[in-house]
Amino acid sequence: MANEAVGGRASDSVRNLAFINYGLLFASVFFAGVPALIAAIIAYSQRDEAPQTIGSHYRFQIRVFWVAFCLALAAGVSFLGVVIRVTSELFQFTQVPGWDLHDNVKLDLSNVTLDGPLLAMLVSSALFSALGGVWLILAPAFGVVRLASERGMGHSARP
Repeated sequence: MANEAVGGRASDSVRNLAFINYGLLFASVFFAGVPALIAAIIAYSQRDEAPQTIGSHYRFQIRVFWVAFCLALAAGVSFLGVVIRVTSELFQFTQVPGWDLHDNVKLDLSNVTLDGPLLAMLVSSALFSALGGVWLILAPAFGVVRLASERGMGHSARP
C-alpha cells in the first residue's frame, strides 16, 4: 500500500492521524461533540486507504462516534420530554381565570408535583448523558493504548 513503510510498519503520518482522531473524540466531551464529528469525517475518509491495523482503529473510531451520537440523541429526547411536560404544566396555569390581570394573579406552584414519568425522564436523560461522557473518555483511551502498542482493534486486531 502507499501508506506502508519499507519495513512493513504503518507510516508515522497515518498512525499520528489516528492518534489525533482519538484526541478529538476525547475532546468532544468538553466541546459538545463537534470534535467527534470531525474525527468521524477523518476516519471515514481514511479507513480504506490505511493499512489493516490502522484501518481497524478508524473503524473503531467510527463506532465510537455513532455510539456516542445515539447516547446523546437518547439524552436529548429524554430531556425534550421533560421540557414539554414542564411547559404543559406551566401552560395549565395560564388557563386560570384572571390571568390577564397581572397585578391580581398569584402564581402558586405548590400544586406542581414531580411525578414518576417526569422523574424517569430526568433520570434517563442524566444517565444517557453520563454514559455518553464515560464512553467518550474510556473508548478513545482504550484505542490509544492499543494503537500505541501497534495492535489493531476488533476482529482484525491480528496482523
